[in-house]
Amino acid sequence: MTEVQYRDFSLEFHQRMGKKRKPIVGQMELTFRCNLKCVHCYIPYCSRSIHGAEELSYSEIIDILNQIQKEGCLWLSFTGGEPLMRKDFLDIYGYAKRKGFLITILTNGTLITKKIADHLAKEPPFSIDITLNGITEETYEIISQVKGSFKKVMEGINLLLERNLPLKIKTQVTKLNYHELDKIKEFIEGLGVKFQPSGILYPKLNGSQEPCSYRLSSEEIINLDRFYPDGEDCEEKPVKKIPPSDRLFRCAAGISSFHISPYGELIFCTFLRQPNFDLRKGSFKQGFYNLYPEIRKRKYQTNSKCKDCRISYLCSQCPALAYLEKGDYEKPIDYFCQLAHKIVIARRSRGNLEIASPR
Repeated sequence: MTEVQYRDFSLEFHQRMGKKRKPIVGQMELTFRCNLKCVHCYIPYCSRSIHGAEELSYSEIIDILNQIQKEGCLWLSFTGGEPLMRKDFLDIYGYAKRKGFLITILTNGTLITKKIADHLAKEPPFSIDITLNGITEETYEIISQVKGSFKKVMEGINLLLERNLPLKIKTQVTKLNYHELDKIKEFIEGLGVKFQPSGILYPKLNGSQEPCSYRLSSEEIINLDRFYPDGEDCEEKPVKKIPPSDRLFRCAAGISSFHISPYGELIFCTFLRQPNFDLRKGSFKQGFYNLYPEIRKRKYQTNSKCKDCRISYLCSQCPALAYLEKGDYEKPIDYFCQLAHKIVIARRSRGNLEIASPR
């Protein structure tokens, strides 16, 4: 299927679904373990949950895959941590592939071997997403904090390219690699792969604000749009006429998407881990149709300026991130607020801004 055909299929499928609650897009964190120690990563290294729960076993994962397939899941991402840290990854992947999921593998690429690449070539995933955070050994390993990791990621990328596997290469832009972006872009596009930089960093899930210290300035974030083809803005988002509402959560989480932690917790999204539903004690169907509606019906309890913000559709903030960074679902994050206003100024200067109607 070509990219255009897939885009048309995906658009038509989502349009048919409308706002109907159905778990069609899922993300499974197979482990929080990782062989790298990237300074900006939001995941704290751990093999157990804060409650002491062990990672899901192979049989437990298979049971969950059966349940989500039965409920209509089509798109499924395997992520971590580093999912290839699991010795049974290929077994999990193979089973999910046979169930008919369109699978995306999110990996740092350093653990890809000839055996793994050959296996994936026989049963190709929908996409393999690798993050390349430097084009020199020095920069990459300052970020990864693991000696020899640059050589390994380059070997992994080459193994996938040699087998013509569907590869995407992304770059998490930080203060540590901003100076190399031109060279990273040149390298990635030279491979025939689209360059996809992102400048948004988040606190760790355990509350540590350390990753935020590596954030670019708002001016540098705006400048990222020069790396996109045809004048495409890296922060460009469609204008949305948002009706008046006191709803706290206005995203699509819990309507068509779901997240599952390495410990069998059905969670609302990557950054909102509480409340959750224990899939070891109840079914996926129970969790999806009972937990998520309870979260989505939450309303603003204060006069937070986020509630009626006219440029919220340009902002990267959400209640989950606000709670993670500020300990308050409704408190604005100054960094994202300033960035949204800088985007307004940038888009006004290009004449492609439309301010949403007051809500």
